[in-house]
Amino acid sequence: MTICRRALIAFPVQLAFLLCSAANAFSQVRGVYSPGSTLTGAGTVASPGFSYSNQLWYGASSVLKGPQGDSLPLEVSLSLWIDNNNLVYVPKFKLLGATPEFTVDIAFSNDRFFGPTLLSAGSNGRVPAAGLTNTNFVPFDLGWHFKWADVQTGYSVTAPTGRYVPGALSNVSNGYWTNAWQAGATIYLTKNKATQISLFNTYAWNTTQQGTGIHPGQNDSLDYSLSQTFPLSKNGKWSLLVGAAGYGQWQTTRNGGQNQVREALKYSVDAAGFTLNLSSPFRGFFVGTSVLWEYAARNTFQGRTMTVTGGFQF
Repeated sequence: MTICRRALIAFPVQLAFLLCSAANAFSQVRGVYSPGSTLTGAGTVASPGFSYSNQLWYGASSVLKGPQGDSLPLEVSLSLWIDNNNLVYVPKFKLLGATPEFTVDIAFSNDRFFGPTLLSAGSNGRVPAAGLTNTNFVPFDLGWHFKWADVQTGYSVTAPTGRYVPGALSNVSNGYWTNAWQAGATIYLTKNKATQISLFNTYAWNTTQQGTGIHPGQNDSLDYSLSQTFPLSKNGKWSLLVGAAGYGQWQTTRNGGQNQVREALKYSVDAAGFTLNLSSPFRGFFVGTSVLWEYAARNTFQGRTMTVTGGFQF
C-alpha cells in the first residue's frame, strides 16, 4: 500500500521524487500493492464457499536510495503497518472451465515518517497517520486446476476509501484509483505436490491524484517462492510449509504532472527471505509468516518487510 501526503518541504530532487507529488507534497513511494503479500499458493483458488483471512503487513526502513542505488546522506525513517481483512467467495459453478473467485480487502494502516532535517511541518519532523486506507476489490478472477499446476488470473481495482485531503498531514489514503491485472501460478514439482514454485504478478495503472494533478506511473510487482511441505501428522492433515521467497517491484512508466527531472526518475526494489505456513484440518485454518530483506533499491526506501497471516473457511 502507499500513503500519499502533502507538506512544506525543501530538500534534494531525488528525495523529492520519492516523497513529493508536487513542489510541496509527499508522493507515492511504492505502488498500492504491498509486495510479499502473496508468496505461496499464488495460482490456487480457494474451495467453494466463504473464507476469511487477516494479514498484518509491516515495512520499515531508514535508508533512502538514489538513481544509481547509492544511499542518500539523509536522516530519515519510515515504518508502515497495514492490517488487511480479506473476504473471499468462491461459487460452485464453473465459467470457461474455471472456478470464479470474488474478493474484497478492507485495510487499515498505521504509519510514521521521521525526517527532522527535511520537514518544516509536524512535531519534531514526525508525521504519523492511522485509519481506514485503500480498499481493494477483485470482481473478476478465474482459476484453473491442472495435474501439475494451478493457474488464476483476474482484474482488481483499489479505491481511495480512506481519509485524503490535499495538503493534510494525516492522510491515510492516496487520493487516486488503481486498476490492476493479476495472474498467479502454483507449479508442483513432485507427484504429491509437496514441492512447489509459486509466482504472483500484478501490473497496476493509476488515475490522477485528486487535487494535485499528479498522475503516478504504472508499476509491476512479482512475488515468488520455492517451498517444501512437511507432514506433521500421519494422515497429513497437519502440515508445515517452509520456503525461500522474494519479491520485486518496478515502476514502468513516468509520473505525470511533475517537472521533467522528477518525471524521469523511476523506482525499483528487490527482496529475498523466507516464508512459513502451518495448515490444520479445522475449517482450513492456517497461520503463516514471512520476513524479507530488500536490496538493489533505486529512487525509493530500502528496508525489510514482514507478514503474519491467518485464515479459515466458514
